[in-house]
Parts: sequence; C-alpha cells; structure tokens
Amino acid sequence: MDMEQTFTVLRREQLLIDHAPHSVQFQDLTDSLLRVCSAAAVIPPLTLAEIQLYATFALLHDVGKRAIPPEILNKPGSLTREEFEVMKSHTIQGCDLLERVPELRECEAFPAICDVCRHHHERWDGSGYPDRLAGESITPWVHVVGLADAFDALVHPRVYKPAFTQQQARDMIVTGACGVFDPLLLACFARHIGTICTAVYSSNG
Repeated sequence: MDMEQTFTVLRREQLLIDHAPHSVQFQDLTDSLLRVCSAAAVIPPLTLAEIQLYATFALLHDVGKRAIPPEILNKPGSLTREEFEVMKSHTIQGCDLLERVPELRECEAFPAICDVCRHHHERWDGSGYPDRLAGESITPWVHVVGLADAFDALVHPRVYKPAFTQQQARDMIVTGACGVFDPLLLACFARHIGTICTAVYSSNG
C-alpha cells in the first residue's frame, strides 16, 4: 500500500485529521524543526519529501488519547499518580488503535507511524516513557516530534494550565522543565524557534 492509500485509510478511520487549524499549525511547526535540524546535521539529513512525510506522521502522535477516559483527559486539576499512569498509556494505546486497522499493517511506513505514537515522550537521559529509551536509541526525527509536542503544548491553553508565552515555553524547554532532549537538538531549537514561531503561529493565527 503506497503512502497516498495509507493516508486515505487513516483519514477514513478518522485517525489522521490534517485540516483542522491546530493540526496545520503543529504540522508546520514539526516540518520547520525537522528542516533546521536536518540542515544543521543535528539529525541525519532528510529529503524534503521525508520531512513532509514525517511532519504528517507527527499528527498521529497523540491518537492514543482517544482511549483515555475523558474524566482523566479533561481533568482541570493535577492528575494523581494513578491517573498519570493511565494518561501515559496513550503512547501504547495509539499503537494498539493503529494495529486494529488491517490495511495499515500492510503499509511500509507502519513501523515509523507506530514509532512516533509510542516514543514521542522518550527523553535523552532515559527518563521518558513508555520504554525509557535513551540517547541514540530514540529515532532522531521522533525526538524532534517530541520537542515540537512539548513546545506546542506549552504555548496553548489546556484544561489544567493557561498558555505560556513563546519565550516562556522556549526557556522552560531549554532549562529541562519538559525533560532532557539531545543537547545538540536543544541548541538548534533555541537558535531557530523564534523565527519558526513568527512563521508558524503568525501565518496560522
């Protein structure tokens, strides 16, 4: 099954929603980060087609949250330890949802899609989840998606927090408030995120 067919199946199953305003914004953010990191050789060089493909795959990273009980997903206060463990399971639940679609398992890109669902919360020092991967065990482009996800979550309001400014979000990530990222990746992020924000968040509202 080629990629166009794969995307058709993902949209049919309502797993890929790539036209909503926030989806477009997150895809553009991920695309931009992948571009600058590839150009700086912080991650292995990617072609334009690969960057666009991975930025689209990034939209599937939180699909497993559909399996999280709404009383936990939408809780306005802090999660208990038990609730947080349930929330963390969205990384595994996402792969389970994808595996239930037989056509997707035939797709050449299926392992890459599962990789971003399962591992976007892994961190460079092994403190992430669900598999506690560390260093180069984390797929480089998936690590970029994790960074994009952390930044995007900070600059948008959530039921449990207000939105932080872009500068605040940048500083929080650089100082490790969202976990430890590859130092070279982090330096590239810090150098370019201001310009990226101007392009991504201004053009998409």
